[in-house]
Amino acid sequence: MKEYFDIGIVAGVQGIQGEIKVYPYSHDPANLTKQPFFLIGDKKMAVRSARLQGKFIIIDFEKITSRNEAERLKGAVLQIPRSSATPLANRQYYMEDIIGCSVYEKDIFLGVVCDIIETGSNDVYAIETENNHEILIPAIKSVIISIDTIEKKIEVILPEGLVDNEYF
Repeated sequence: MKEYFDIGIVAGVQGIQGEIKVYPYSHDPANLTKQPFFLIGDKKMAVRSARLQGKFIIIDFEKITSRNEAERLKGAVLQIPRSSATPLANRQYYMEDIIGCSVYEKDIFLGVVCDIIETGSNDVYAIETENNHEILIPAIKSVIISIDTIEKKIEVILPEGLVDNEYF
């Protein structure tokens, strides 16, 4: 499992005092405004203040004091340690733990989760097969039987007609 989670990307700067504007990857960006620090590359950056502004998080780092310094961070990915992430309920998983899992129906290897599509009602796992095809599997209880993020293995029962034999 990954020790750090990517939580957003620096989209730009805010004002002239060195604040950065972050586009969050999180479902609940308000939680990110409470983080005492973020990692950017291998640097631990202490947060002076953070607030939501529309779809962005505005962060004022202690060591960034000018617009020029802040502009150098544009495009950088912010991370937090797994221990700082919001705890999940039973049968909930961090996306980063799902991506890369091998997917099986009974003992038949279907492929590897390469992406997760958020549809609003339920997620959809994009599975890349060995033949470089893509299978889209709804992440619902009747399809996803088990997820083991330690073993990186997902067991599924595919709905009839979801996949043609050309994929295997």
